[in-house]
Amino acid sequence: MVDIKERIREALEVRCMTASELSKKSGIGKGSISKYLNGFVVPKQSAIGEMARALNVSPAWLMGYDVNMEVSKNEDTLPSGAFHGGLNIRADLWMEFSRLSDRNQEQAITYIKYLAELQKKEEEHNDEQS
Repeated sequence: MVDIKERIREALEVRCMTASELSKKSGIGKGSISKYLNGFVVPKQSAIGEMARALNVSPAWLMGYDVNMEVSKNEDTLPSGAFHGGLNIRADLWMEFSRLSDRNQEQAITYIKYLAELQKKEEEHNDEQS
């Protein structure tokens, strides 16, 4: 997977934007942008979302994933700062999820997986009854 610093540089080049312009458009300080570009600090999700919005690129692409650089329609509907890794999820759900600590996000994911499995079993049971 490509480092985020390389993706930020690439996006800046493609968008003909300077680090200073990225700072202004994203609301992230120039010092933080510099640290990201030099690989001293890995940006948090909120910063990734803000930079992706300012650069008009997919947050997942910016993180180094092998996805399209361009923003999809689903990503375009989320509010500023709402990184969602390319998943099509409701903006209100994402906003609440993004407020959670890393530990609580992991617990939420585990619970969602549990609910999905429970729903699958219920659907299978209903299919058997039909």
